Amino acid sequence: MNAQHSNNLITFLKQSPIFRGVDLKQLTEIATHFKKIPVVAGQVLVEEGGLSDYFYMIYEGHFGVSKYRVNGQPWKTTLKRGDYFGEESLLFHQLQSATIMALDNGTVLQMDEESFHRIIETYPPLRKNFSITAESRRLAHKVEFDFLEENEVIYLINRKHEIFLYLWLIPPIILSLLGIPVAIMGALATGLGWQLGLLILAAILLGGGVVWGIWNQVNWRNDYYILTNQRVIWLEKVIGVYSRRQEAPLTAVLAVNVVTSVWGRIFNFGNVDVRTYTGSIVMRNMANPENFESFLRGYREVAFVSNRELERQKMEETLQTRFQRDEQGLPPAKPIPPLKKPSPSQGTPSFSWGEFFDTFFKLRYEKNGTITYRKHWFVLVRKTLKPLLFFLGIIILSGVLLNKYLVQDKVWVFSGSEWIGIVLLLIVVNIIWWGYNYLDWSNDIYRITADQILDIEKKPLGKENKKTASLDSILSVEHERKGLLQLLLNYGSVTINVGQTQFIFQTVANPDQVHQDISTFREANLRKKQEQEFERERERMADWFSIYRKQEQKRRMRYSR
Repeated sequence: MNAQHSNNLITFLKQSPIFRGVDLKQLTEIATHFKKIPVVAGQVLVEEGGLSDYFYMIYEGHFGVSKYRVNGQPWKTTLKRGDYFGEESLLFHQLQSATIMALDNGTVLQMDEESFHRIIETYPPLRKNFSITAESRRLAHKVEFDFLEENEVIYLINRKHEIFLYLWLIPPIILSLLGIPVAIMGALATGLGWQLGLLILAAILLGGGVVWGIWNQVNWRNDYYILTNQRVIWLEKVIGVYSRRQEAPLTAVLAVNVVTSVWGRIFNFGNVDVRTYTGSIVMRNMANPENFESFLRGYREVAFVSNRELERQKMEETLQTRFQRDEQGLPPAKPIPPLKKPSPSQGTPSFSWGEFFDTFFKLRYEKNGTITYRKHWFVLVRKTLKPLLFFLGIIILSGVLLNKYLVQDKVWVFSGSEWIGIVLLLIVVNIIWWGYNYLDWSNDIYRITADQILDIEKKPLGKENKKTASLDSILSVEHERKGLLQLLLNYGSVTINVGQTQFIFQTVANPDQVHQDISTFREANLRKKQEQEFERERERMADWFSIYRKQEQKRRMRYSR
């Protein structure tokens, strides 16, 4: 291996986040274990269901990854320079979960199994890095993330530390254990009523504790911190309540900080604060936060390099297309139109019964790129409290009258069938009353679309008020929780300043999440406009080069005469 090639290889390895934690001298020794192998388009390096005896890094070229999901559907993505594969099989001795094939002629760096195990034993940081990424790949193959874009590759998946799962399981366990003495008391009770009541209570405590424990475990498993080749994502889901996704493009990340407590340093967990142009994404109680922060910084640098390379390629393509049109005598391409302003009807999805039942009590839900928020359940309880009390009054009164009519054998002004009819009528009226108040709560919504925010207030069978504003007109966003009740129930108000007016999302659950959503959508809208501006700038540059090229050709023709 000549000196120039060795230096290029060491520089290449140094840029890879997987080799963070080793110094230059160690990288020089690691580089000697790699062999540079040329590949041709169509060559399969790893086959799904087979074993791999090598660790690979892509030095040049593009490689397609294909596999079949659990549901039988095919899945594909593309790997490029700097990506790596094969470590799963070498670490866990498991069959390959995907087929990897060269899409064009290129070059890979190949390391055999013996060398791979030697370097991870010699350099402990590498063993930890490879173990974390291999575990992430295994998890990524099991869980289907339908929000991933084309050619988006997951590099790292993390969760909250397991200690928080154990803490969340303590209350359900205590609740279930309380059911044991209650069941014993019920078995020893003499009266049938007491015995039956205590046994039912014991069943509720035991069953409730088990269900609560399973619910907490599933909720812990549904929280993911994800790092891809394009963005950093916090995915959180609470069954039947809400699901949310906070994300930021790697190129929009300004800084990454890790905050740990004394217990966090002991048990290796902490918060990772990802700062962007429009705010922060605070990933709380993450396991191995230092590793996540290190990989995020590394892939952020890779993303910047890739963006510069992509911009250069786009500029070359624009110039090449423009020169070809000039040579063919064709006029320049039509100018890029500006983004259309959203119409008032946008952001109002059509009604469907399936969606109605699916989002019956949800405070936040997403559909077709639109996020909808409702006011907190506290508002629903306050609106429906009178119908609920009225219903309870009907039940209590019915019980009292039924007792007098059947047990005490007292004559009542109505017969039994008449009284049942009256009670049923009152219940129907109560249901209608409750339904009206539910719809009054459900119809007051706030929405965020790809280009605007909406504040919609609608009375059942009444008028509808709708306020809209484009995302690019937002000047600032702030949120607050006032009072102990709002802090305990985690709801508050989000204020969006738009010019001289304000949009106030009142009494929304988790206002910091709403704040982050608005910032994320606003940032995405800004990136879309910036990309259009970059495209216009490329066209302007192409115009200048085209004019210069034509003038240079005329000058050469004059001098050649």
